[in-house]
Amino acid sequence: MTEFSVYDKDSINDETIEFLQPYLNFSSEDDPPLPLFTPEVAKQTSQALVGLCTWAAAMSDYTKNSKIVKPKMKMLDFQTAALQEATAKLQVAQEELDEVNAYKAKLREQYEEQVAQKQELQDDASRTRKKMD
Repeated sequence: MTEFSVYDKDSINDETIEFLQPYLNFSSEDDPPLPLFTPEVAKQTSQALVGLCTWAAAMSDYTKNSKIVKPKMKMLDFQTAALQEATAKLQVAQEELDEVNAYKAKLREQYEEQVAQKQELQDDASRTRKKMD
């Protein structure tokens, strides 16, 4: 059994694509010119050549498109990290807000108790005045 090595598609550089371009653009001298470096044309010669032709075109397309996608992927990674940092800060702020709201509720409860106690004392004072009168 033969062992196949995996070709690192990210190692293809512009120079390699530049050397490959004349083959990818190779066409007949007919009017209109017909592309000759295609899987259909290659199939007439060899099945292995079909795979090579398809692979070369795919690698060229991948390299061209990766120039567009890679910066966007890097920006996505950067923005994802920024989002995680902002989310962590938001969570800390939310916890602080929850603590403040709990403290506020406790103070409101104490205020309500004090107001009720004050009202009770005022009612007692009013009853006492009535008795004195």
